[in-house]
Amino acid sequence: MIEIFLKGGFMMWPLLIASIMVVAIIIDRFLYFRAAEVDERKFFIGVKDKLRSQGPDAAIAYTEEVGGPIAAIMKAGLNQFGQDRSKIEEFFEREALIEFPRMKRFLPALHTIGNVATLMGFTGTVLGMIKAFNSIALAGTTSPSIVAGGIGEALITTAMGLVVALFAVVFYHYFNQRAERIILEAEKASLNLLDIMEEEHVSTL
Repeated sequence: MIEIFLKGGFMMWPLLIASIMVVAIIIDRFLYFRAAEVDERKFFIGVKDKLRSQGPDAAIAYTEEVGGPIAAIMKAGLNQFGQDRSKIEEFFEREALIEFPRMKRFLPALHTIGNVATLMGFTGTVLGMIKAFNSIALAGTTSPSIVAGGIGEALITTAMGLVVALFAVVFYHYFNQRAERIILEAEKASLNLLDIMEEEHVSTL
C-alpha cells in the first residue's frame, strides 16, 4: 500500500491530507448526530405532559435531561412561558439560529473537499502524463516500460482523488439530510408547543 502511494507522485500528499480531513469530519458528525437524535414524538409528548401536569419548570427540566438541538429550542420557548406569542416565537427562532449552524458544522468543508479532491486527482493525472511524455522525449523512442511510470502515477492519483471525493460528497448529503430533518421536526414541535403553552397560560388565569 505504501509503495502504491509513493508511486502516485506529489499530488498524493495533499490527497492524503484531504482524506484525513474527510474521515475526521465524518467521525465528528456521526458522534454529534448520535447525541442529537431523539424520538421526536416521544420527546414532545413528554414535554407536553410535564407542562400540563407539573408546569413549565418541570418541562424545562425535562428538556435539559434529554438534551440536543430540539430540546434546546423547546427550552428557549418554555423559559418565556406566559409571555406574548410573538415574544415566545422570537426566542424559538433565536435559539434555532444558534442550533442550526451547529448541526451543519464542517459540512461546507466536506462539500469543498469533495470538489477539490477530484481536481487534485486530475491534476495528478496531468502531471503523470507529462512525466510519461518527458520520458518518451528523453529516450527518443516509445515502449511500455518507458511510459509505465508516468501513466501509473496518473492512474493512482485519479483513483485516489475520486475515492476521496466520493466519500466526501456522499457523507455531505447524508449529514445534510439528517440536519434538515431535525430542523423540520424542531419547527413542527415549536409550533405545536406554542399552541399548548397558550392553552396552559389561559387556563392558569
